[in-house]
Amino acid sequence: MIEFREINLEARAPDATDGGTWKSIPLVQRIDPLTRKSCRILSGVKLQPASKPELSPITDVGGFCPFCDNVFESVTFPFEPEIVPAGRIRRNKASVVPNIMAYSGYSSVGIYDTTRHFLELEDFTPPLLNDAFAVMVEHARAIRKVRPDLVWSSISANYLPSSGSSVVHPHLQSSHDFQPMSSQMDQVIGARRYFRETSRSYFDDLVAQELNGSRFIATTGSVNWMAPFAPRGFQEIWGVFDTASDITDLSDSNLVDLSDGVERVLSYYNAHNFSAFNYSIVGGGPDAQQIGFRLTFRILVRSNPDRYYRSDVTYFERLLDEPLLDVSPEEVAKAATKFFN
Repeated sequence: MIEFREINLEARAPDATDGGTWKSIPLVQRIDPLTRKSCRILSGVKLQPASKPELSPITDVGGFCPFCDNVFESVTFPFEPEIVPAGRIRRNKASVVPNIMAYSGYSSVGIYDTTRHFLELEDFTPPLLNDAFAVMVEHARAIRKVRPDLVWSSISANYLPSSGSSVVHPHLQSSHDFQPMSSQMDQVIGARRYFRETSRSYFDDLVAQELNGSRFIATTGSVNWMAPFAPRGFQEIWGVFDTASDITDLSDSNLVDLSDGVERVLSYYNAHNFSAFNYSIVGGGPDAQQIGFRLTFRILVRSNPDRYYRSDVTYFERLLDEPLLDVSPEEVAKAATKFFN
């Protein structure tokens, strides 16, 4: 059995609604069983938006956009011919091109739809998502054929400036390296440790243990959706694959299942007035299959991009590496489940 460890920190604070009387306030610390990183679940609402922000001031086309169809072919560059002979990879309205920001051995930018400058959350349909994920996977396989040493792959996204995105036109990105990123290595180390101790896959056991629990949301084919026990961010939701262990393992049916679930998660966020998000899915490296590593799509919301918005990342998250959360995973799962029915 996976141990879900929760610690009561017994917080004491003055109650502003009762004349400053000192009281015990619920505060718990949860330890992630895989990475052993912790988070704190507070009492009281912190991030929940009362209404949707007006996005047109930042999303209306008011200048140059490199991902729009009228300039896309002329301002983006082709891949090296030995990797992608055609130069670019397209599927319907989705496209993937090299990233001019060299933050990985090979990195790319995928555009969901070059014909639309902005997509609202309700515009992320399963076919649109599927096309974008498919071109990224095709690029990952092309890289791996030419550079088999680049065994650490990931696909991630920022959406809107408050999530860290520098271009409003919705897009996603990939990284391919011979070295893992920190979080990627944390997950792999945890999976290796668990496999060494039990001879079992941590992720398979996690799905089996959570299946009928308060944090489980639903299944879309080969992807199991749940709220993580110890989230790293607000309203975090995971999609754990049944068998795929690397980006290059993802089949057409896997991508259909993933796209179906992502559309439902974004519908949940939209219904609760959230706008910005980040997501990431990382491969397990060279021994991923042997240690039972499973791809896990991780998505969470960020602060809405109002003019004077407050960032959801403080010193707690950035320097102390301990997220502060205002809604429990069990509440997130309960609210999200109806969007999968």
